[in-house]
Amino acid sequence: MKKKTTFSIGLDLGGTKLAAALVNSQGEIIEATKVPVTMAADGSALKTQKRVLNLMGDLTADFKRRYPSECGPRHFVGVGLASAGPLNAESGTLIHPVNFPGWKIVKIRDLLAQELKQRKFKTTVHFQNDAIAAALAEGWIGGAKGMKSYAVITVGTGIGTGIIFQGRPCQTHGMGSEFGHLIFSGSELKGDLSTRRFHTIEGVASGTGLQNRARALGFEGHSVEDIVHALKQGNTKLAPLFDDMALALATLAYNLSIGFNLEGLFLSGGLLKIKSLYLKQTTEIYRKLIRDFNPAFECKLQTAKTDTRAGVIGASHLPYCGAERT
Repeated sequence: MKKKTTFSIGLDLGGTKLAAALVNSQGEIIEATKVPVTMAADGSALKTQKRVLNLMGDLTADFKRRYPSECGPRHFVGVGLASAGPLNAESGTLIHPVNFPGWKIVKIRDLLAQELKQRKFKTTVHFQNDAIAAALAEGWIGGAKGMKSYAVITVGTGIGTGIIFQGRPCQTHGMGSEFGHLIFSGSELKGDLSTRRFHTIEGVASGTGLQNRARALGFEGHSVEDIVHALKQGNTKLAPLFDDMALALATLAYNLSIGFNLEGLFLSGGLLKIKSLYLKQTTEIYRKLIRDFNPAFECKLQTAKTDTRAGVIGASHLPYCGAERT
């Protein structure tokens, strides 16, 4: 007997964009959209939160309006929200999220449920870390299908690590898997621990990290795209940023490999669009590091088959995989 096709809506909230998609139970995107989210444009964190929640409500309600059958009670299974953290997936709470300036303790799952209720969209909201959602997507329809222990490293505004260990997200009481914040260069702290975030994997290899380090070199651009453009125009002073990025990502891959004995490692996220600047070098350094330690721990480091849509596809999968909900 053919299984009935059902549908869900996935929302992927990051530091610079909000992605939304209507997805069927085979992991196929029916329609997707992406809109910029400027987290420091409103003058206060509370105003930003209200604007972002309103935007999520609008996008979700718009899918419901235009796809009444797919989003109706007979076929719709729920809304999944994946967000950058730190967060607690069980309580549905953001906890001082690094890339959302001024946000402290925010019960975002409940707030989104209220937002949808106001729009007369009666449904269940599921919540999870964006990198773990990306890992769930890769295990659902991507290159990790059939694996029990693997990791997705999301390379974007921040560095996320979605680890699936023995078939389950690597979290305790809804929290964890924040390996992007591992210290990369402890010697550079020089006794000033307040500079920690600049010397983590994220501080070196993320979009935010690249911009901060470029500014420290006197660069006046405002985005990673500006850095790449300047590099192509002959600003060789910026080239070491990508050497450091490759080394940081390779170190992270090495640490995850020896810590969890993974079956696969996958890179995802918005900065895959500039992978030519760091991916080959990252792979080579990782291979040398892991083989020098013990080749039995080596696994293939590759780009995610779900590509840059891993987060939103994973968010849409949350209603199917027993994620915490309200």
